[in-house]
Amino acid sequence: MFAVPCGPPGQPVVDNVTSNSIALHWNMPSDIGSGKLQGYIVEIKPTGSDWKVVNEDLVREPEIIVRDLKEGQEYQFRVKAVNEAGPGAPNTATGPVVAKKPAGWSANNSRVLD
Repeated sequence: MFAVPCGPPGQPVVDNVTSNSIALHWNMPSDIGSGKLQGYIVEIKPTGSDWKVVNEDLVREPEIIVRDLKEGQEYQFRVKAVNEAGPGAPNTATGPVVAKKPAGWSANNSRVLD
């Protein structure tokens, strides 16, 4: 019997953006192929660069906080589900997201009150 990879997970959704991190979540794939879903590979693509893997180990839950980003840099993210056949096809990537301080925060990361 041939091992069949997972289908793509749902498109990543951006939950939170800071000057150096972006939190994402996504839905599990509707088709997990043959075998048990083992986890996810998250990929990042800074504008003008190629896709590269974010996580050394598989992400077990359909969410991640990507850290060590460069403030002002634009990024896209995509995710591949992994089973015993290996990584499946990636999902549709996020649109471009810029790492930046949330509105209402000062340069020293303290909250600016109105």
